[in-house]
Amino acid sequence: MEFKTIQSIKDPHYNEALKLYDTKLNLSLTEDKRIIKRSLENNKTENDYVFIVGLENDVVVSLATAHYEATTNSAFLIYLFAKDLPNHDELMTQTLHQIEHELNLLSNLVHSRSINFLMMEVPKEPADLTQDNGLIIEHRRQFLYEHQFERQTEIDYIHPTNDGHTKKVDLFLKKNIKLTKDIYGTSVKSNYILKYVFANGIAREIIYALLEEMDLRKPF
Repeated sequence: MEFKTIQSIKDPHYNEALKLYDTKLNLSLTEDKRIIKRSLENNKTENDYVFIVGLENDVVVSLATAHYEATTNSAFLIYLFAKDLPNHDELMTQTLHQIEHELNLLSNLVHSRSINFLMMEVPKEPADLTQDNGLIIEHRRQFLYEHQFERQTEIDYIHPTNDGHTKKVDLFLKKNIKLTKDIYGTSVKSNYILKYVFANGIAREIIYALLEEMDLRKPF
């Protein structure tokens, strides 16, 4: 598999990647595809947004998107998908490694070292979950655990939306340094603002109220 960084909506693989994106929104945190376009073109995020696709025979088989937060030297993994092929897990592993590599390139430009940690939101299991969907969620969580992610329990994390319908989700961290809440709390707050204010365009008052609710608004 080869990897390619998507830097423009004019890239010939951009629309193909969005078709894969559309097939994977059943149990993921859904957001309008326009957010991807906005993240690529927004002058607040374009230089810190990483969008990669995995290619086999010039066909998109995986994708990942993430934001790099330079001030705290951390990153927010937004999506990690692969086609439902026999080698699905290997595609996922290679794609995860590649986006970490791309984020570390950005980190080294600023700090001359790798990112401190990578964070990712993961849906909680709804009460009305079907057996098949339950297996999908369990497999997803197991994949993260096998790749050194840990579910943090100190922040009662909330996923925001533009329409105000927030939801509680789990926050997984992949740590490259020893972390305590006074370190990662500030970083989570900065990533949250970068993603949801600057990339998604959610009003600051909505995001700041949620940070307050998560006990992340105050300085650490």
